[in-house]
Amino acid sequence: MSHFFQPNSKVQKDRHIMRETDSRMAKYSRRGLIFNFIAFLVCLLSGRFVDENLELTVVLASGLLLVTFLRGYYLFRFDQHYPRGPARWRNVYFVVTLLGAVWWGVILFSVTLTLGLKDETPLLWLYTVVFFSTTAHAFAPYHRFLSYYQFCGLVPAAAAAVIVGEWSGYVYGALMLTFYLILSHQCRLISDNYWEKLEAGYALGKRSGHDDNERSHNQSGAILNSEFIEGLEVELAEISTNSNDESAVMSLNKLQDSVQLFKDVQSKSLAQSQRVFNIRHELQSVVAEFVNLAEQNDIQLDTSLSTNLPLRLKGDAQRFGQIVRTVISQCLNNSLSNTMILEAQFRREYESAGELHISIKQQKNKSTSIPFFSDADNTEFPPSLDLAIAKSMAELLGGELEVIELAGKDYEIRFMSRLDIVDRGGQLDFHKNRFQGNKILFATNSAQIASIKRDELDALGFTTHTETHFKKVAPVLTQQIRSGNAVENILIYHDAKDEHCVRLMEDLKEADELRGLNKIIASSEDVHVELIKAGYTEESNFFFVPKPLGLFELESTFDYMYGIKGDEDALRLCKKGTVIIVGNDDATKGVSLHCEDLPNQNIIRSDIQSLEKNLAMAFNTMVVVPCFESEPPMAALDIIRQFEERERQSDNDTFVPVIGVGDRGCSCKDIAAFEIGFDDYIEMDSARSANITSTLRYWRSITQ
Repeated sequence: MSHFFQPNSKVQKDRHIMRETDSRMAKYSRRGLIFNFIAFLVCLLSGRFVDENLELTVVLASGLLLVTFLRGYYLFRFDQHYPRGPARWRNVYFVVTLLGAVWWGVILFSVTLTLGLKDETPLLWLYTVVFFSTTAHAFAPYHRFLSYYQFCGLVPAAAAAVIVGEWSGYVYGALMLTFYLILSHQCRLISDNYWEKLEAGYALGKRSGHDDNERSHNQSGAILNSEFIEGLEVELAEISTNSNDESAVMSLNKLQDSVQLFKDVQSKSLAQSQRVFNIRHELQSVVAEFVNLAEQNDIQLDTSLSTNLPLRLKGDAQRFGQIVRTVISQCLNNSLSNTMILEAQFRREYESAGELHISIKQQKNKSTSIPFFSDADNTEFPPSLDLAIAKSMAELLGGELEVIELAGKDYEIRFMSRLDIVDRGGQLDFHKNRFQGNKILFATNSAQIASIKRDELDALGFTTHTETHFKKVAPVLTQQIRSGNAVENILIYHDAKDEHCVRLMEDLKEADELRGLNKIIASSEDVHVELIKAGYTEESNFFFVPKPLGLFELESTFDYMYGIKGDEDALRLCKKGTVIIVGNDDATKGVSLHCEDLPNQNIIRSDIQSLEKNLAMAFNTMVVVPCFESEPPMAALDIIRQFEERERQSDNDTFVPVIGVGDRGCSCKDIAAFEIGFDDYIEMDSARSANITSTLRYWRSITQ
């Protein structure tokens, strides 16, 4: 298949040009696909061939219909199949199209031998000549394939005419063979001309694009420098008004670091580190850093991660997280809204890379005025030193960061970054319909969050009901219970400043008829600690899921909740395999106990030196890395990622989850754990420690 088309020039290796070429080929092929089958029926159904050869007609028509369906599957689902692998789509489509040409050759051969060169045969031949002339332009860029295609469709007819014999048979055969040779030569000229024009346009575009890019870069650099100076002036003004000497010194030191960072970015001397990282968990962890601050400012901060977001990407995770933090911080400092949603979408450019788009849109719904957005200055985003640095850093990483002013005082911050896809198999962070048949009521005072999280709960299989007025929830639950149509679960998006939410929590704790209800509270970990002290414990059927809510957080929490209630589904989903625990000292014993609770697992304790050997010998592997102060995890992570890369190069899409387990003294806690490459990270003494086994079991369930 790879011999049908070999890209040689820069144009043929340009993904955008090739997509346009393939899209054009698919468009013209779709037009002729159905018409080709109809033309076959028109040419034969009213003639002698069908009457005398009904069974053969059925066989020929069935084969043509099957090939038409095969080609149609790849043509009409072009937009779905092509981004996953352009070369693979092209090769597969070439194969099924060749099958169609071969079968058309069989049809012409059969009809010509059966009827000779009279009745329907000349009509079918005429249509074939016209059809193959038109397809020459659709397939012309791929001349090698087109030669095979024309040979399979035309030469069998010429052979059949020669076999028929007589003067007319030889003439027909010679004419068809001549037509094939002329058409093949013409297609070669069309193909050469097509690529030469593109080459010329490509070279011209590169030259003009280089000039435009240079002008744009200079203009962009001037704007960034201007924004940096404006932000610097604001920072200096704030420091000059600070009467606290110690605080002023700290601010000056921070300012000095910012100036040096901007200098390094502008001079492109900033060190970059390309690492594999779990994009979903990094985004969730970055947002989680700001949840407490957002709640203090009466803002509900959450995420909306697209289901097409890959599990792992490769890039500079540290700088990526730095930019996202700046975006969130700027939005919080200048918030016009009570609800802030970080949206993440991923657009595949080709099989192994794409663009990650992150945006936060502010909509004015706060009653309080924001000084930064006074009536005198309501069209400009306030100058910010951090934002200027983030913009320059985004450009250095091959992306862009922009603030888009909307109508009135609304604005949107968008961040785009180009990243490589590591897991081409499309591993997702959740199981579809995992909780099919279970009902849940989601209560929140934000209609925007209700809409987003309803979709995520639906993706997990729940039958979801939403309520955006806390004061209506308790009466609805009581009425449902009395009518015998109650939900089994309620998920409350906690808001401590909403008196109706506080009252609902008290009602759920005190109402005897609601004690059997599974009550899941979405809150920050600080709020969770306070709720436990107030009596909202698992013994009272209260469970906790951290903000921001995501598919992983929701599923692992429900998996834990149903698991302790005796649900066997979680155990059945835990696939048989191997768990490798890195380290043999006493510090790893607590981790080992949790791993030993996993069903159907072969537990291996391995040191760093033996890790690669154990990875090669193990089946369906998950690696647990205890990352206490005595066990630096970087060596283990590097070995695991190198092993996965070698496996991928051998066409084995290996997926080895790497789970870090540590304590609050670990230097790899929180977001740093995801930046260096962990797929998940658990603190032994945090609020999540109770469901460590459940989290490990969850990762076992999604391993392939």
